[in-house]
Amino acid sequence: MIVQFEDVEKSFPLRDIGGPRQKVLRGLSFYIHEGEILGLVGLNGQGKSTTIKLMLGLIYPEKGTINIFGKEPGNTEIKKKISYLPENPHFFDTLNAIEFLHFVGTLRGLRGNDLRKKIKNMLNIVGLTGNEKKSIRKYSKGMVQRLGLAQAFLGRPEFVILDEPLSGLDPLGRKMAKELILNHKKNGGTVFFTSHILEDIEDMADRILIMNRGRIVKEVQKEELGGRSLESVFVEVIENDKNDSTYS
Repeated sequence: MIVQFEDVEKSFPLRDIGGPRQKVLRGLSFYIHEGEILGLVGLNGQGKSTTIKLMLGLIYPEKGTINIFGKEPGNTEIKKKISYLPENPHFFDTLNAIEFLHFVGTLRGLRGNDLRKKIKNMLNIVGLTGNEKKSIRKYSKGMVQRLGLAQAFLGRPEFVILDEPLSGLDPLGRKMAKELILNHKKNGGTVFFTSHILEDIEDMADRILIMNRGRIVKEVQKEELGGRSLESVFVEVIENDKNDSTYS
C-alpha cells in the first residue's frame, strides 16, 4: 500500500488565529495501492486540495494518521519517490525547459547522459521539442501545463500526484496527457489525480473516490459503473448526501 489516510481531520481559522475554525476534513479515510490510478472527484471547497497538501506534508492533520510508503508525509526519504503537479503550476520562468527539467532531474538523482536522454525523450513526448530553449515566461498556459507533466513524470517517480492535470490543454495535449498517465501505470507506477472533468476520471482511473463535506461518501470501481456515466453516479451520490444530517 502506497498511501493510507485513517480518520483524518483538518480545520482552518475562519478569520484570526485563535478564533472560530472551519472543519474541512471530517474523518477522511482512504488508501492507494501500488500500481493503480486513483481518481478523486468532488465539488469545489470540499477538501480535495487540502488532502493533497496533507499527502505532500505541506500541512499536518489535527487528528488521524497519514502514511506514505509507510512513513509520515514530508519525510525526506519518501520525497525522492514522489512527484507533484499543482493545479496552477508556476515554474522558474527565467529558465528554459531544458534548464528546468535538468534542475528537476538532478533533484531526483539523475545525472549526465542519462538525464540528458530522459529530458530529450520527455520533451518529445509532451510536444515541446522546438520550444525547449524558449524562456518559460514566453510559454502559453498549455505549454506550461505540458512542461508540468514533463517534470512530474521525468525519471519515472514511483508515485505521481496530479491536480487537474489536463487543465488548459488542447485536444492533442489531452490525448498525450492521458497516454502519459496510463503508460506510467503500465510501467509499474502509481498515480493519484483530481479533475473536474469526470470523463477524464472515468477514462483513466481504476478506482474513483467521491468526496463531499470533507470525507469519502462513495468509492466506485470502474467496472461497477455498468454502463452508467460517472457524472450520473456523482450527481446521485451528492444529492443523496445532502439528506445526511450527520455532517451538517
